[in-house]
Amino acid sequence: MKPSRQQKIFGVFNIAFFTFIALAMLIPVLFVLSRSFDAMATGLSTLLIPRKFSTFYYRLILTDKGIYRPFLNSMFITMVGTGLAVFLQAMGAYTLAKKDLPGHDFFIWMLIIPMLFGGGLIPSYLLNKALGLIDTYRILIISGLISAWNMFLIRNYYNSIPASLPESARIDGAQEFKVFLSIILPLSKPVIAAIALFEGVSYWNTYMTAVIYINSPEKYPFTVKLRQIISVQEDRRSDMQNLAGQEELLIQYLNNEGLGCAMIILSMIPIIIAYPYLQKYFTKGLMVGSIKG
Repeated sequence: MKPSRQQKIFGVFNIAFFTFIALAMLIPVLFVLSRSFDAMATGLSTLLIPRKFSTFYYRLILTDKGIYRPFLNSMFITMVGTGLAVFLQAMGAYTLAKKDLPGHDFFIWMLIIPMLFGGGLIPSYLLNKALGLIDTYRILIISGLISAWNMFLIRNYYNSIPASLPESARIDGAQEFKVFLSIILPLSKPVIAAIALFEGVSYWNTYMTAVIYINSPEKYPFTVKLRQIISVQEDRRSDMQNLAGQEELLIQYLNNEGLGCAMIILSMIPIIIAYPYLQKYFTKGLMVGSIKG
């Protein structure tokens, strides 16, 4: 069928609009990537191509033993937190999907209200202190375990699963938890993968929770270490000078901005690696839930 004139105009507009959005997102990343490899970039430089290509900043980071502990902390928090969060949210959504459950509407409102109103920082701090969670890895994991929004997304996807499938398992004698593990979860891979990506990015980017509740530097996640390196320049100046002297780099061009850009690129690598494995489920997981919900 030949597209109409209006459809052609709409298609051109769509292509132009999303090309603009893609460039708006891509150019800052390319700028940061360029600065991380440019050993002679000044503060006013806006070039997307390094003036003097060098892996100086990356080798400076990798030779710093203090960077590995925060990186491993973030890996641990992300893996454990994402696994627990996805499993708990999937179970909660399975409960919400049962409309005949006594108190169903009450549970729905108990999730909606916290989405709109929060207790505030001070009550949260006092509660976590009373629970003994201050300065522990547990606070970084527990704080993000439950997301009402994600639970509603998963619940909408569950509603798209034919009711005959879990019902047949119950007729065969399967208990509710068995139905959830053997029937519902395997059929929900798309939405589970999408939620896992959301949670993984959230845990990996944990910052404010660590700044507020973590007191021991050895328990800081990678984002806090990144902020320290970007903010504090004098601590690295001598290291920069020594390494620059070995490579005949112009010391006056070396700055903490380039070091921070290299840290940002390194912090993106785990998410970039994980995304291709989840991308094939990502769109399907969100769209099916939104259509069938």
